[in-house]
Formats: sequence, C-alpha cells, structure tokens
Amino acid sequence: MSRSFPPSKLVAGLAAVAMTTALHLAAAETPPPADTAVDVALHETAPPRRLLTVEWNPLSLIIGKVSANVVIAPVNHHALVLSPFYVSTTTQPIYVFDDQGNSTQLPQQRFSGFGGEIGYRYYTGLGGPRGFFAGPSLILGAMTAKAQDGSSTGYVDYGLAVDVGYEMLLVDSLALSVGVGAQYTTPDTTIPSQQFPADIYANGRLAPRALASIGWAF
Repeated sequence: MSRSFPPSKLVAGLAAVAMTTALHLAAAETPPPADTAVDVALHETAPPRRLLTVEWNPLSLIIGKVSANVVIAPVNHHALVLSPFYVSTTTQPIYVFDDQGNSTQLPQQRFSGFGGEIGYRYYTGLGGPRGFFAGPSLILGAMTAKAQDGSSTGYVDYGLAVDVGYEMLLVDSLALSVGVGAQYTTPDTTIPSQQFPADIYANGRLAPRALASIGWAF
C-alpha cells in the first residue's frame, strides 16, 4: 500500500533543494576580495639549459688557421670559451729587380704552430650561449718560422683580443654565431716584416678579425 505526500510538503521539499543548490553555486562564483592580487601575467617558459657547446670556425681558414671553440656556460649570461688552433701559412714568392732588370726571388717563409685562446663572454640570453655577447680573451701560441733554406726559428706568439657578436641555438641545439673583434699579438723574438696573413703570426700588430662558427650544444 503506497503512501502519498501532501502537495504542500512536496513543494516545500523542492524549494529547500533549490535553495541549497543556489547557495552552493553562488559560493563557487563569488569573486575574491578586492584586496586579493590576481596574477594575470603570462610567464614565458625558460629555454632548455645547454652547459657545453662545441663549435668549428670555418672563417679562420682564410688566414691559414684551423680553429674550434668549446663554450662552457655553467650559469646564465656567463661563459668560458676555450679555442685551440693550428696555424700553417707560407709567404708568397716575391721578386725584386736590380737596375739591369734582373729579377731575384726573396726567400719564402713558412709559419706554423699550435696555440689556443682562453676567454670570457657575457651573453644576454638564458640557458647557455644565446643572444648578443661580448668579452676578452688571451692568445698564446708556440710557433715555428721555417726559411726556404731549411733553417727554422721557434718563438712564442702572444696577445689579447676583444670580440662582440650574436649567437643562437636553433632547435635548442644547433649553434650558429657571427661577430667581429680586434686583436693585438706580438712574438717574443724579432722577425722581419712579413706578408698577410703571415704577419698576423710573425709581427707585432693590431688586426681586425671576423667571427663565424657552427656547432652543437649539449
């Protein structure tokens, strides 16, 4: 036997359920107090950190130099740059003429040796060698000058350099950089004036330099 509820009680029950639901919805949509700060800034995700970058410098082949960079960036903005190199260049044959028009070839010289640069760079970007950079470096090389008659002279070439440029990491790994700079180097022994590019390694002089590198960041 079923029992029926009076209409008045049914209406009262439905009204109570409706009021409870409305109170819950109102509480969920209540805005925070006026003195509560709301963060609406869009925070950019930091790029992946690259601690070590190994690069090759193809542009230095123009001056008879095979060079590479090892860029170590342990913290944001600051990097240590190690640049080992090998140099090998030979002066072009030069002929001089006497009063009778007879020509004489001056002896050719070959300059070769190993060395390296150690430098510091400040990068404007984050997470490795990214963005504009600038910094100084020390240059040191153990060189040999070999004359056409087979005699040779060993000497040390040393100096300073300052560079500025820009570096990017494509897909966060492929390193590309370009830049310009200036260097002053001088040998520890006197060597007669040479032609370009041998004079860079044989004579004390201030010289401009162009930078270009490609490599991989880890």
